[in-house]
Amino acid sequence: MIDEKLFFPDEKLSNYVPNVPNVPIFDLSATIKPIDEEVEAAKRVIDEALETCKENPGVLGSDEFIAAYKTINQDQSLAYEYRDKIKKAKPSGVPMADIDASVAPPSEANASESVASELIELVQAHCSLIFDAQADKCFVSIDKGTRIETLAIGSKPFTEWLSYQYYNITKACGGNNRGKSASEASIKQACFALSGIAKHEGDKQRVYLRVADHNGGHYLFIGDEQLRVIEVLPTGWRILEQPPVKFWMPSSMQSLPVPQTGGDLSLLWNFINIPELDRPLVLAWVLEALRSETPKPILALSGTQGSAKSSTQSKIRQLIDNNAVNLRAAPKTIEDVFVSAGVNWLVSFENLSHLTPAMQDALCTLATGGGFASRTLHTNSDETIIEVKRPVIVNSIPSVITAQDLTDRAISIELPPIEYREETEINAKWELAKPLIFGGLLDLFVKTLAQLPQVKLVKPPRMADFTRLGEAMMQAQGHNSGTFDALYKANRAESIGRALESSPIATAICDLVDDYNGISNTVFHGTVKDLLTRLADKYRHDAEGWPRSAKGLSGILKRQLPALHSIGIDVELGRKHQRIGSSQGIPVTIRKYGNIGNIGNVVSEFSAPKKKFLEDSEVF
Repeated sequence: MIDEKLFFPDEKLSNYVPNVPNVPIFDLSATIKPIDEEVEAAKRVIDEALETCKENPGVLGSDEFIAAYKTINQDQSLAYEYRDKIKKAKPSGVPMADIDASVAPPSEANASESVASELIELVQAHCSLIFDAQADKCFVSIDKGTRIETLAIGSKPFTEWLSYQYYNITKACGGNNRGKSASEASIKQACFALSGIAKHEGDKQRVYLRVADHNGGHYLFIGDEQLRVIEVLPTGWRILEQPPVKFWMPSSMQSLPVPQTGGDLSLLWNFINIPELDRPLVLAWVLEALRSETPKPILALSGTQGSAKSSTQSKIRQLIDNNAVNLRAAPKTIEDVFVSAGVNWLVSFENLSHLTPAMQDALCTLATGGGFASRTLHTNSDETIIEVKRPVIVNSIPSVITAQDLTDRAISIELPPIEYREETEINAKWELAKPLIFGGLLDLFVKTLAQLPQVKLVKPPRMADFTRLGEAMMQAQGHNSGTFDALYKANRAESIGRALESSPIATAICDLVDDYNGISNTVFHGTVKDLLTRLADKYRHDAEGWPRSAKGLSGILKRQLPALHSIGIDVELGRKHQRIGSSQGIPVTIRKYGNIGNIGNVVSEFSAPKKKFLEDSEVF
């Protein structure tokens, strides 16, 4: 508190100036900062709240915190300092705008509510509200005359559109050629209300992300400025200005190439490094990615450094679901996988070094369709659910797919090393060739759809829809019935071999069996814990994925049972703890049967069909 008498012992401070008109009179005491004790107490309250707010977000809305923050806000320099501290320390789910609003004068809070009401009226006047019950997502549909744009409520494109519209309207109505901006709190408040209105009063219909199947046709959203869509039927393909289905466009989505009629698909192999034998598998996978309702195998690319894995993956994605970031880093959590799938049609990860069992299970779910649920932030009784079915492509140096379930749903391609070429030159030629390649791809899709009704599978594998599509594709190109099925089975067998090679436990068990010279076919009988000890003593290799406990080993063995069985190793796990010798635990027995060879022998049964295909085919 300023001591007035220190400066003017006999006078009271005033801004009154004699004989000078129009000088406003105000009370200087209103601008004086709060006393130091009050400020220090407010600082302590805020600092203590920030220490616990991650675990207890509600403390940021307590009366004590709000009162302290109001005190701090009386000093402008302190206000800036503490606002920055609060912004850095608060949980990500607590908007800073809500904290600011709690200390705003009543007139400002009322103004925020008023702006939110204006935003709601603006949207209702210019848009149609849509609710997609299957995706549990709300949208607005904006008629722009020649085209209709659909935006997800709350998304970045929607908030940018809404902010700009509000600025334009207030600029036209306000005068002085100045528009107003809507605050983050107002926009958020309006979005909550609009979502509720859309859910209860909006049109109920599907809104698709990049790819849609509708009334026997397949529709691909180009995502260009004209919002055009490609319709693909068994009789041909065409570009539509007014499609029969709606698509929405996340902020990271980029446009597909505009296809050119009379395309040339053979140009594709000049730009992606896929071995000739595996090209039919990759093409069938790309065509499957253009269908929205069927399960999709995972495309796993592997190879040494210099095999153009990332370049190949990026170019494949540009023909299916081009994105601002076509190659994403390895996901850290299961939630990351499903969040990425929520806003991308094609899920793409590069440079993987290891996939945990839980992550491999998540990719299985993504391939065949399923969901992820977690507690909604700051609630105790609600869930956020993401339910999707997506094509997935990954790349790695070693094969990272070790779980049998994922192996059954994967196409594993090993890329050979190539000679280095200047990337700028390749990309320039790629941009020129993309329309022709995409047009050729659509031509192949049309022929495949026309042949599909004639294809019958005798013993379909797990990914039966994909196999049937691949068979139709090969038959449409003049190949015999069963050619694709044989290639796919050969690839699956090779994938099992790679999965075994990539599993340190599977490799160790194969080494244990190879070293066994006994008369009986029983190589090991004991507890899982004893097996872990024995494998670790002699057969452990430095690698990620080695289990730390008997429970971890038991889980790996269950996943590897079918693959080990395919190379003549039978692993039998008990269900209950038993005492075996001096140990107690889950019993496990390892037996060998038939002719035991190395892991690579698993593919020998299917090598002939691939070799025959290469001999009979022209360059694919």
